[in-house]
Amino acid sequence: MKRIVFASLCFAICTSVHAGRVVRLWPYNKHTDSIEQMIAEGRCVPAVEALKAGLAAKKPEVMLLAGTMYDEGLCVKADWDRAAAFYMRAQDSGQRFALERLIAGYARPGRDNGMALYWVAQFPAHLGLPQECIPVADPLKDPDGFASAIDKMPPATFQSCVYTAGVVAQIFSEASYPTLALEWNVTGKIQMVFDPAANTIDWKADTLNVPDTLPSGLRNGADDMVQNPRAVKNSLVNYMKGKGDFALKRFARPSTWGLDRTFRLKREMTFTIE
Repeated sequence: MKRIVFASLCFAICTSVHAGRVVRLWPYNKHTDSIEQMIAEGRCVPAVEALKAGLAAKKPEVMLLAGTMYDEGLCVKADWDRAAAFYMRAQDSGQRFALERLIAGYARPGRDNGMALYWVAQFPAHLGLPQECIPVADPLKDPDGFASAIDKMPPATFQSCVYTAGVVAQIFSEASYPTLALEWNVTGKIQMVFDPAANTIDWKADTLNVPDTLPSGLRNGADDMVQNPRAVKNSLVNYMKGKGDFALKRFARPSTWGLDRTFRLKREMTFTIE
């Protein structure tokens, strides 16, 4: 599906992007944490009421959460058009993760996949996709030329680009600090090497800072993970591997591959606590 609907794009783009990503310990946010807790407890009525209040107050983080709720059908009926509108409002407000969630959302099967590349093209260095995935025509200055370039893209190339964008955007759209790493102040840099043609992702720790005093290794029922020193040391890599495995399951690799099979998409994630 290559359809591109430009009429739905009514919000400005104002977020700067970087090749790497710094994941920090962000402070408690009363506007979203309370809503997320209600959702987790199945208290949808108060969750939706709190959501409406946050949106009325034009809280960017609530806009992002609203997009997620409509995207995934959490306490509301799933509605991608509404989700995308909230994501765009969050993007316009400079909310982190909004761009990735737009790309990942549009890359899903049955949606306007061309819009995924529309957003990628506005920040071509962000995800690191092959040049074949980025039309020369500027999507904002020459929308007709961009739409024409997408329409002329070979189907296998288009599908491979959408798949690659979807996987990478999905990974980064939800990455935060894993709980176990936070509890033990584990920091470091994690390297990702994505081989889209092979549908595989390799993860490894480039640098890792682990506290001198780790758990004793004693197993204690429900606290097994906390008591396991190996789990603490591997907490960052294992966390990102889980995100990668989920993304690979959500986006099916096209049966006909349309990009250079030797291409590897490399990214580095820095986990630091400030």
